[in-house]
Amino acid sequence: MLKINRLRVEINTMRGLYGIDESFGDGLNFIASRENTCGKSSILDAIYYCLGFEQILGGAGGIGSKVLTSAFKTSIEDNGEPQTVTESGAYLEISNGTETRTIYRNIKSESKDNHLVTVFYGSYDSISRPETLSEDYYVNIQNSATSGRGFHTFLEDFLHMELPLVRTSDGNERKLYLQVIFAAMFIEQKHGWSDILSGMPVFGIRESKKRIVEFVLGLDTLKNEKERDRLNAVKSKIEYEWEQLIEDFKRNAHSEMCEVVNLPTRPKVLSETELLRISASTLSGTPINNEIESLTAKYDGLRSLKPKVNDNFEALSTELSETQAQIVTFENRLHEVDKSLACYDEEIEHLKENLLFIDSDIRNNNDAARLQKFGSETAEESISANICPVCRQHIQDNLLDAETVNGFMSIEENIRHLKEQKKMLEFTLGSRKEERERFVREKNDLEARLQSLRRLAYALRSDLYTTVDTETSETIMFKRIEINTRVSSLSKLRDTITSQIEQLKALSGKWNEYLDQKGKLPRKDISELDVEKISLLKKYFIENLKKYHYRSLSNFNGIDISMNSSLLPTIDGFDMKFDSSASDGIRVIWAFTMALLQVSVEKQGNHPGIIIFDEPAQQSIVPEDMKSFIESALEIKGPFQIITAITLNSQELINIIDGLDASSNHKIQIEGKAFKRLGKYEEEHL
Repeated sequence: MLKINRLRVEINTMRGLYGIDESFGDGLNFIASRENTCGKSSILDAIYYCLGFEQILGGAGGIGSKVLTSAFKTSIEDNGEPQTVTESGAYLEISNGTETRTIYRNIKSESKDNHLVTVFYGSYDSISRPETLSEDYYVNIQNSATSGRGFHTFLEDFLHMELPLVRTSDGNERKLYLQVIFAAMFIEQKHGWSDILSGMPVFGIRESKKRIVEFVLGLDTLKNEKERDRLNAVKSKIEYEWEQLIEDFKRNAHSEMCEVVNLPTRPKVLSETELLRISASTLSGTPINNEIESLTAKYDGLRSLKPKVNDNFEALSTELSETQAQIVTFENRLHEVDKSLACYDEEIEHLKENLLFIDSDIRNNNDAARLQKFGSETAEESISANICPVCRQHIQDNLLDAETVNGFMSIEENIRHLKEQKKMLEFTLGSRKEERERFVREKNDLEARLQSLRRLAYALRSDLYTTVDTETSETIMFKRIEINTRVSSLSKLRDTITSQIEQLKALSGKWNEYLDQKGKLPRKDISELDVEKISLLKKYFIENLKKYHYRSLSNFNGIDISMNSSLLPTIDGFDMKFDSSASDGIRVIWAFTMALLQVSVEKQGNHPGIIIFDEPAQQSIVPEDMKSFIESALEIKGPFQIITAITLNSQELINIIDGLDASSNHKIQIEGKAFKRLGKYEEEHL
């Protein structure tokens, strides 16, 4: 929780020290005056400034002392005489319920920058003691919410607030900064009363208002959404790795003119049986192990042959004839494969062109449908006249006599028909590409085998026409080298695929873990406890509206707080401000701000337990409604602090404040101007 204990503003002039030194109590606090422009808002601004929340006062660019009035920086009046400000600063004593710290931030100084904040480890009264430690921090510059020397990092830790990371509009993640959260509790006078959370600084956080409500109430939605985002990232990573591994399977197998069968193309939980079924084979369908055994047997058979050419002349002659016949067969098949590839290339190109035409037709029909929806008479006339919105030609959608058939395809039916055609074309295109890839692999295999056969034929001829009786058979040596190389390549491929199956098994385990974690998420983004909290928020909000005499509605049944949108109140699905008068707009902000605190207190949410209202009695709010507002604040059970700057411009309002039990509230009465000579001021308040 955050509790403001004391504020001391020091403004130095040549005439002496000016400012204010006031303490605040638990529960309800009033900063009251009889007239406007007495400096009540300046007191609250000093609190914001010490906490580094000046962006709530001045938007994204409102950083530093420029959001403060001239009394802090330029000149201050004393009995109508302006006094030049030489230096100024403010001390803010805060508590988290158990510990106390005092924050000092300079406002005007020649030696210190506005970004510097000093934190004293004790109360204001203890900071003059040598044993009171202090540390310097920086605020409202890069890393001030994440670095160990950042002031908002200190404040987050001191308040025991674990700020979540949330999505930004550019797709990155960023902290839900303290300035954004406290915009739901600190309602300042200039911007805060225009709408709910209207004083929130802009930090590019996606659905920032929703994120604030989720955090303040301690909803599980933010945690579930982050977990869902994390799991989506895990899913994408596994899918990518799975796809790459399958490609590696195919690439390694194809490089050795082999195929891998029973590969699961998409992630799934694989059983031992499914893993055992994954295997590699040659293009002819022979398993690798069988091929290796067959080649090894051939190699051993070649070793038993006599190496002399004359000993194998007849066999070599027969083998040469067979080899030449095989070469002719393979060349013919290669020619057929080339023709098939050319046909597939032409068909694939034609399918791509058709897809482009279909896409163009779908776009044109969609445009025509939009125009018709918007009431275009041209579109309606074209349709009624059976004119195609794409080519402007007459539509005849059947082969029968037009006079005997009633009706024609509407634009919506035409779009559905075109989309079905597109699906069919895309399926056909994918199928043709797969078939083409199969022919490419066959072509590569044929070319490699032709090269090997031609080299074998050359070796056979060399053996047959040798004139040296003692020469070793070149054919046998060539075969032994070829077989040995092939066996080595296939053995290496077998080992690679075995390793890749283990990788696939590991990915399958990760997929199983992902599915388990996904299954533990609530089916909807919102948990039962969240539903309970939001229902309670709606209940308190409506009760508060009734207490504050909200008059823009006679029936409150249309009010809702949507769990699926911004978590802000609506009337019949629309923003409440559109149906509210100016004074009722103020009541809406009262009611919602108080309801957030009420629910958080009851359901142990993350609300820091403090609310600041600057002039809540605006827009002709009657004293009776202000009384109801005060009474609702006093009904809150649990530790909280509400600081309200209020102008007591009617006797009725004065009587309401003065009639409160003294123990239930603390009032700071401003007479004249808030900032006075501190020496004189302190004497008056001793």
